[in-house]
Amino acid sequence: PAYSAEHTLVMHHMELEGMTTPVRVGDVTNFDNRSDMTHNLCVTYSDGTVDNLDTQVSGRQRKLTLRVAGPAVIKCWIHPIIRLEMEIAQGNAPAAP
Repeated sequence: PAYSAEHTLVMHHMELEGMTTPVRVGDVTNFDNRSDMTHNLCVTYSDGTVDNLDTQVSGRQRKLTLRVAGPAVIKCWIHPIIRLEMEIAQGNAPAAP
């Protein structure tokens, strides 16, 4: 059976925190805006496709299922200085016995 993990990425003002464990295609990422500002995060995958999380006001959370293996960049369209690079592994890990 397929396995997917859930990860949380927290926005504090102008920085991203989290994603300290490896991520895989099919994992769900919860984007939690704990900043006092509005953000608009997007994930750009290695094949050029983009998942846009739309406007995210303070206190709002959005979830996204990671879709493409390889290097990816998370950034804010409103504040381009906010940026996080990550590697997404192919496929899902098998469920633990």
